[in-house]
Amino acid sequence: MTAEIRCIDEYANETLARAQILYTDLDGTLLGRGGSVLLDAAGAPSAITASAIARLNTAGLPVVMCSGRNQLQLFEIARILGWSGFIAEVGCVIMPERGAEPIYYMGDWPQDALSARETPFEAIKRVGALDVLWETYPGLIEHHTPYDGHREATYVLRGNVDIELARSALASLELPVELIDNGIIHPTRTTLRDVNEVHAYHLLPAGVSKAKAVAYDLERRGIPREHALSIGDSVTDIAMAASVGLGVLVANALDDPKVSEALVSPPGEIAATHGARGEGWAELAAAWLAARETASH
Repeated sequence: MTAEIRCIDEYANETLARAQILYTDLDGTLLGRGGSVLLDAAGAPSAITASAIARLNTAGLPVVMCSGRNQLQLFEIARILGWSGFIAEVGCVIMPERGAEPIYYMGDWPQDALSARETPFEAIKRVGALDVLWETYPGLIEHHTPYDGHREATYVLRGNVDIELARSALASLELPVELIDNGIIHPTRTTLRDVNEVHAYHLLPAGVSKAKAVAYDLERRGIPREHALSIGDSVTDIAMAASVGLGVLVANALDDPKVSEALVSPPGEIAATHGARGEGWAELAAAWLAARETASH
């Protein structure tokens, strides 16, 4: 455990006992190797995380997924895990519960930014954001197939571009649109030209983030910030700590140099687990339940 943050089992029970809701990342956090809830961090079969999910569900504690995945993907995951509401597409799409109408969180866009029945996804294309990227970086950026389908608010792209120059090129558009680098990926095939290191990108309304979407969702639910938890494994997940009472990192997050840099000046209270991925997630669930049990006596 690094000196910058304490382990979850060293945290005051009061912090966990008052928590009413948990916002969770998926890949690298809840899910084990291969994106499975039934595999541990090393890829071996394990029911530890599934058992922790069942225990939280039994206690009636809501868990809200907060992911870059689209609504259809999260709908199915929520159904399988017995959860309801979720936040999709890096904070742009908030689902109060499965089957409800989506709430589009549009960050810095004005309230009248969308035309009748238009989605943010369609608006991004309408103002020419994709054309700007294709023209500025021919052969260096493309759609991240097959993960770019069925989206309502963001585009998932891949390639290798100068992120600051790309943002400058997008600055002249009618609506503010931002390109975010989600790190190195290893796709099996691309149509990119002379790109050795491939990055994944999100193209989305400026001002949108997981942290801001969590804050918006808590306000909508009438839950105070201090009564919420978050857990993740990345820099964007650290940012969620600004919107909750306690942000938790699974142990594997501490292997990322960018995470270590972000922890120099964290936006809120941060703790970490001993376990990696799903084992760490289960560790937080156990601590949360234990704190509530202690407080009830």
